[in-house]
Amino acid sequence: MTAAPLPALLPLLSPDPVGEISSRPCGDCTACCQLLAVVELRKPMRFACDHQRIGGCQIYPDRPPTCREFDCGWRRGAVPTADDWRPDRRGVMHVGWIDHPTGRPHDYLFELWQGALADPVVVAWVRTHTETGEITLSYRDGTWQTLSPEVPTPSAG
Repeated sequence: MTAAPLPALLPLLSPDPVGEISSRPCGDCTACCQLLAVVELRKPMRFACDHQRIGGCQIYPDRPPTCREFDCGWRRGAVPTADDWRPDRRGVMHVGWIDHPTGRPHDYLFELWQGALADPVVVAWVRTHTETGEITLSYRDGTWQTLSPEVPTPSAG
């Protein structure tokens, strides 16, 4: 795996997310509370939010726009919507958007805990996804890898 530098600006929010907006509930998942950088709260990416509690966000009704506008790929159906694919259960979170004016989709899969991207179920999904598109993997150790139909998908294990 080639380590790539962290992108200078990673737009985790998009006016045109990939997939349909879903009413699928977050439940007690708080994975985005760990992943998102929340400017309004001065919270860096991949650090726990001060408002995160067991069972959800303590300021959910009054959460800032960054949190309010975020729409995770599991909620939209961009990854399998089975409950075992919920980010806090599978250990990966999909973020995707459509670039303007090219119309090109951008897909990112963030590893929430070490080794989650090596899960054979995740590897199989990534392999299928990269048959027709590109995806960037963000590993918990800070490395990044972009896979496309021309770049081999890492094996599980």
